[in-house]
Amino acid sequence: MNEEERGFRLSNVFYYILRGRRLIAIFALIGLVFGVILSGIGFLRGEISKEYQITSSIAIIAKTQGGNYAFSKNNNPDSEDVYLAQEITDSAIYILRSDRLLQTAIDEAGLVGVGVRDIQTNLSLSQYNETQIIELTLYWRSASEGVRILDAINGVSGKILLETLNIGNVSVVNPPASRYIVGGKVSTSTWVICALIGVAIAIGLCILKLFVFPVITNVKDIEPLYSMKLLGSVPYDGGIADSVPLVEEGNKLKKSIVSISHVLSNHMEDMGLKRLMITSSVHDEGRTTITANIAREIASSGVKTLLVDCDFKNPILSSVFGGQIPYENTLNAVYYGDADETDAVHHIGACLDLLPVILSDKSISLNDVMLSMIEKIAAGYDFVIYDCAPVGVDAEVLKMRKVADTALFVVKYDYTETAEIEAATKLMAESKISIIGCVVTSVKTFKDILLEAQKISVFIKKPRKQSKESNDKTTKKEQKKKEKKDKKKDKAVKKKDKSEN
Repeated sequence: MNEEERGFRLSNVFYYILRGRRLIAIFALIGLVFGVILSGIGFLRGEISKEYQITSSIAIIAKTQGGNYAFSKNNNPDSEDVYLAQEITDSAIYILRSDRLLQTAIDEAGLVGVGVRDIQTNLSLSQYNETQIIELTLYWRSASEGVRILDAINGVSGKILLETLNIGNVSVVNPPASRYIVGGKVSTSTWVICALIGVAIAIGLCILKLFVFPVITNVKDIEPLYSMKLLGSVPYDGGIADSVPLVEEGNKLKKSIVSISHVLSNHMEDMGLKRLMITSSVHDEGRTTITANIAREIASSGVKTLLVDCDFKNPILSSVFGGQIPYENTLNAVYYGDADETDAVHHIGACLDLLPVILSDKSISLNDVMLSMIEKIAAGYDFVIYDCAPVGVDAEVLKMRKVADTALFVVKYDYTETAEIEAATKLMAESKISIIGCVVTSVKTFKDILLEAQKISVFIKKPRKQSKESNDKTTKKEQKKKEKKDKKKDKAVKKKDKSEN
């Protein structure tokens, strides 16, 4: 795998994780709920971690071995003694956690089965707001035993401080007090861990989907992966599909449709081709919408164009141009001899005609008779476009090679599995149907994904609403000012008329 392919794969990983945001959120919520349930079970059964939190606080005093303060030399401290106590607080914290002090406390309390490491692991000390006060917190399995440990630490700390630092003593601010922790110290962390496990599982599923069911998430991959020329892409507009009507001027799809139509017609003209079939791998890839819009654009340049609905099992091309078409004005009726060929041709525009098909009790298929009939009707046109069923759904489409010069392949972004695209193009190659190029529909940007998640619209609506309200208020104020001015003018005119009279 070269550098370009590695970059493509990495970008796909990020995209698949982003598109799976809802799945990630759901699994995170499930993990959180599971964590809460575990904590509840642990609390009820008392098996997760039966723990108590024992707290105490002490103040460091700058006294010497003689029992007096270091600077005042008596029992009343001055400001320098306070500052000195603050300075030695960090050293005192270190000594309070030392093996020597803790072992002395264990011996003084007469604790059995308790080691220095046990206390060090569960004991935390912190200086309170850079003062001489130290807060002690001990997590322990027994409230009474935990209180005994902190009492012992507080009791021996003054002696050890004097022996090690030659200065310092301890005054207890808050004596040891205990409280039971619901589910133990790991209760809330269990929730977080379970939620993170849920997120990890969801991300794993997203990445697994990338390798098991990969789809097109980079339009540039069409040419190297399937040897199809990319003629253009259509931007995402909320889900372009067969049911989307013709694009109008000003629509963001219009520019891309015009470009694709221009490139396609130029290629076909250069190659001397006039009969084009448009197909895809599966349904709902925007094939019919692309077909209708390309036909309209090509016809708008003055080329006499015929658009034929060859998707006999799902004929919806006529609905794109609006309205129901009666049986006697369809290709169905012509095939069964119930109408003439001219009755089935509908004039959509100056240079665009439509040959429609409908679902009826009388089934039709792409047999030789039907193909000969279509070819006969299309003979008088400069350009013919066939809207065909997806190759991966209906293999009958392959018969279109008898009337079509080439094919345009439609792929929907982040929708069609690459295996389906490969299978469809392989069938067309085996049937000797040349593919002039490919169009990718519903191409999403990062902004489209955010809009999909409704993260932007919420913030956009409020300012717009506020601006509208402010505009309304401004308009009302201006109207009131104008009315006042008009009233003043009327009064002035009336006064002038009276004075003249």
